[in-house]
Amino acid sequence: MMTNEDFQKRIGQLNDDFSLFTSKKKPANKQIIANYETENGLSFSDDVKDFLLTFGALILEVKESVWTRPREFDILPTWKFGYGFFVYGLSADEQMPSWLGYREKFLETMTTGDISLGQLFFKRSGNLYRAYTNSGRITIEYDKEGNDRSVYSGNFYDFLISEVDALEKDYKEYIAEQ
Repeated sequence: MMTNEDFQKRIGQLNDDFSLFTSKKKPANKQIIANYETENGLSFSDDVKDFLLTFGALILEVKESVWTRPREFDILPTWKFGYGFFVYGLSADEQMPSWLGYREKFLETMTTGDISLGQLFFKRSGNLYRAYTNSGRITIEYDKEGNDRSVYSGNFYDFLISEVDALEKDYKEYIAEQ
């Protein structure tokens, strides 16, 4: 099982073509997490709490100067829309955009999704897929209708590291085509 340190080491191995944004200066604290869990009837695993206490929330993208963003109505292979990912979270920073926070994503799940999946915490850009966490279980949803899902076998950091690996693989393929 991977750890926070393994994740930090892995993102540190990325080259300068990648941009990393976090709420690390004002991540969540234990009280924010406990209040959120209580208010929403959720229970986060220790690794999710560790991520929230360290990073708050996170965005990892290939820089736009390297990976040109698709325009509306572009017809491309699906993977070419996946130039990055968002790890939603909680933060003590009142300036963190609401769309990057758990609250907005939980409300979205309550109105349009399956609340039994738990907290929406991850989305690959281009709406390629999203992931939820609920009491230590990670469920990946590949379509918005919930017809294609899988349960991830690994912890939170295993998942994040696998996503960094997938993004870097796609980045290399994108660069090779340019």
